[in-house]
Amino acid sequence: MTLPPTARPRCALIVSSHPLFGEGLRSLLKERQSAKVEVVGMAASTDEAVSVMNTLAPDLVIVDYDDEAVNREEFLARFVVGETPMRMVLMSLRKAGQVVVYDRRVVAASQVDGWLDGVESRRSGSGGGSDPTDQGEKV
Repeated sequence: MTLPPTARPRCALIVSSHPLFGEGLRSLLKERQSAKVEVVGMAASTDEAVSVMNTLAPDLVIVDYDDEAVNREEFLARFVVGETPMRMVLMSLRKAGQVVVYDRRVVAASQVDGWLDGVESRRSGSGGGSDPTDQGEKV
């Protein structure tokens, strides 16, 4: 799928203290998704990532889940308190095939009921019709 000529690419921040992970992901995104994603920054620590997030307000933050230099609990806590719409993806090279997606956005109160219905139907096994990228779900 190609974006309309007027659509801008999504701005992405890569968070990892491992150069191979960060540069490899940057290269992969440039090669495969250059029309859709532009890497606007790289950060090697929680503090650096939060600073860049606050300055650049990227659409997407990709975090190296296995990186011990990035305190995931602190990072998630600081991510949640922000107000700018943003999506965060936690990627693990150890657990290939799955990523965890957090979506920070403001929705109308009326939309919460539909989201809660989707959560309840997934718990009961009926497969609910909610967005699979809702907060914290594995996709």
